[in-house]
Amino acid sequence: MRGALWAILLAFLPPLAALAHNPDTSYARCLVADDHVELRFTFDITTLLKITDADADHDQRLTRAELRAAAPAIQGFLRDHVIMEIDGRRADLGEALDPVWPREAGEAIAAPDWHSPASLIAFPFRKGVSAPPREVALTFTLFTQLGARHTVLGVFEHRGQTQEVTFTEAEPDYLFDVNYTAAPEPERIPAALRRFFKLGVEHIFLGYDHICFLLALIVVSRFGELVKIVTSFTLAHSITLILAALKIVTLPPRLIECGIALTIVYVAAENLWRKNITHRWLLTFFFGLIHGFGFANVLAELGLPRDATIRCLLSFNVGVEAGQLTIVAALFPLLRLLARTRYFAQVKIAISAGVGLFGVGWFVERVFGLGFMPI
Repeated sequence: MRGALWAILLAFLPPLAALAHNPDTSYARCLVADDHVELRFTFDITTLLKITDADADHDQRLTRAELRAAAPAIQGFLRDHVIMEIDGRRADLGEALDPVWPREAGEAIAAPDWHSPASLIAFPFRKGVSAPPREVALTFTLFTQLGARHTVLGVFEHRGQTQEVTFTEAEPDYLFDVNYTAAPEPERIPAALRRFFKLGVEHIFLGYDHICFLLALIVVSRFGELVKIVTSFTLAHSITLILAALKIVTLPPRLIECGIALTIVYVAAENLWRKNITHRWLLTFFFGLIHGFGFANVLAELGLPRDATIRCLLSFNVGVEAGQLTIVAALFPLLRLLARTRYFAQVKIAISAGVGLFGVGWFVERVFGLGFMPI
């Protein structure tokens, strides 16, 4: 029995180390104008390193100079693996413009930020056309190099109207009809709402720090307490998600990520020394405000539709909740079953200690710009 309990415990923790703030997502924006098509591909540095060895001196810091040196290889990769067709005819990507360095990154980006919103680097292209395009199609063939789980979150824009689409290995292409953006709102909005709901669900399952936070809450909670905790967390992160996504309140991404790590450390540590957790719903509300800013970072590069901003934002939030409830529904019954055994006290301590160690590692890494934690 003791061996079985430890096997279950170990099954919880290792997968968390492999998920990270999803480095398997990049972004693409296609602006269709009457005289040109402008493309903008955005990657974090973790993804760029799969394309070329941008960190030439291997010092775990990417500098502006290193990016300039690596830019031709990255631009060449995009020309080879992004196929564009305009009005049914193959077209090259056009002129490669200078890469766009993150605004607040300074002269170098350290390894701990390579898979965070702080490391997003854009590669723009501009293709001139002789007549206003009617259709623009994009096909991505980069999934062999970047991984089968890689997802490209795309946005097509034409005369102020936008259409969002997701490119995956299973669905690598999309044909954008400029007349589609002129369709009545009821025909366009449901697809956008479904897409943002799916993104919310995916973000929870790929956000290992949020999963750790939930696990630390669940392991010591009874059902009634858990209901209050989940409700409190939902209300709190909904508030800051909306404020941050609408740019009413903004905070530096690195500060947010450090704050999220601290919430994990505190909750895990409290599990070890405090028996009365009836206050946990109030604490969770405060911590949920911090996590909400983390959720908002996911939407920063994607861009919300101008004519359905609030609805898509709420749809993303509902997706986040669906993901959270799925995790709670899967783990809580198992933990309650373990609670009937005489070894549960040791299991609870081991889970809380393991989650706390992850939190400490992420905090130290994010504060001091180190690179020892698994991605």
